[in-house]
Amino acid sequence: MASIRETTFQNVADLFSMSDAVLLFDNGEEIESKELVRRAEQRLGQLRAQGFARGDRLALHRGNDVEALELLLAAALGGIVIVAVNTKYSQVEVDDLVARSGARHPQLSHHGDVEPDVCADAQDLPFIIFTTSGTTSKPKMVLHHQRSVIEHTVDIVDHFEYSEADTVLMALPLCGTFGLSSLIAAVASGARVVVNQFSVDGTSALTHREQITAMNGSDDMFHRLLLADADLSHLRIGGYAQFNTSLNDIVSRAEAKGATLTGLYGMSEVQALFSLRNPQLDSEGRSRAGGMLVSPRASARVVEGELQLRGPSLFAGYLQEGGDSVDDELTAQYMVTDEDGVVWFKTGDLAEMDDGRTFHYISRLGDILRLGGFLVAPAEIAEALCSAPGVTDAQVVAVGLESGSRPVAFVIPEEGATIGEDEVIEHCRTRLARYKVPVRVVSIDEFPITDGPNGVKIRLTELRDRATELLS
Repeated sequence: MASIRETTFQNVADLFSMSDAVLLFDNGEEIESKELVRRAEQRLGQLRAQGFARGDRLALHRGNDVEALELLLAAALGGIVIVAVNTKYSQVEVDDLVARSGARHPQLSHHGDVEPDVCADAQDLPFIIFTTSGTTSKPKMVLHHQRSVIEHTVDIVDHFEYSEADTVLMALPLCGTFGLSSLIAAVASGARVVVNQFSVDGTSALTHREQITAMNGSDDMFHRLLLADADLSHLRIGGYAQFNTSLNDIVSRAEAKGATLTGLYGMSEVQALFSLRNPQLDSEGRSRAGGMLVSPRASARVVEGELQLRGPSLFAGYLQEGGDSVDDELTAQYMVTDEDGVVWFKTGDLAEMDDGRTFHYISRLGDILRLGGFLVAPAEIAEALCSAPGVTDAQVVAVGLESGSRPVAFVIPEEGATIGEDEVIEHCRTRLARYKVPVRVVSIDEFPITDGPNGVKIRLTELRDRATELLS
């Protein structure tokens, strides 16, 4: 295959058909990427027989298996739009998303004789709909065209330096941008791709059998693999997303096992792997979320603390209820035009620029605390809390009182430990400015979470409501 930047791809399936990648699945099946596309053409014939026409939405509600990829590639060939359904959704949530997007479930057992009717040039056709995490409101439906996925894939392969010499472990859910971007880039590079439905024991066993040189995952995923003594000694690059403030030592722990982990950044609207910390940095430098822009055509800036982005991986817009078209009014709320007429996407994330092409992600703007007239990152207070005896994890929210906003902490104790509220508060007083010290410390068994395809996110709104009740 010619250099990936010199190759023209008419649709996402071309990234598979023009590659010599081999994919290994949990059922033991080993399939060449070209063969997957051939199977996808047969699937497309079945979908046509079921009435799936160009532009129709197909609900893809499957794990990391062969059929999921066949359906994904069939949609790419036929101009059908995939609605990526979180495999951890309840049936009520699945039904809600299917109704909101106007999607239908395919019948995999259906055998039809209809011609596949492959679209000749599908780059500018709608391709996939991701959902946002929905931790504070109903998940928004994020639409990407095939072109944005293709161009972002090319940038990832080039920047991550994936090649046919790599063995890439793909254990992230395919229903999210983190998993899908990782998998398509690995295949397009010609690598050997080990497709796995993540489980600690099963995934750890794979690392001992396969010499994994690259994989992406959440901090919690790598944490669990390290505890299970997974063999990550061949890992030359492991991009990780930071969700858990108590795991800020994950890079140094992995380094001790011979693995190179490095922070990255992404979201459904700009796709995963939008930026990456330089793997050549020391462990402290690689521990910072954010990084250098993966695409040479992407740009980033920070305006009043908010990270704003633009580039070829940007989404086409948020989908209207019913799924028939983009909701221009909703989409416009998240865009801003600068004095030169350039349009930027407002991420809602707090960040700071390291240089013109590198940024440091700090937190969601909605998570930042305004205390004593100052902006305070909750992770700073959480770090002090986690250094207290018996505390294994912490989250901090702010509650507005007549005297001003005050921090309230929720902590998870170590197994068998009893946490004294007064003792923890006193511990924080020795480490934090007075206005940062929590006025209450509440011990709980677990945080309320949304278990999404791109990682586990804590529902801070619920903690904030509970804190408000405590202080009322």
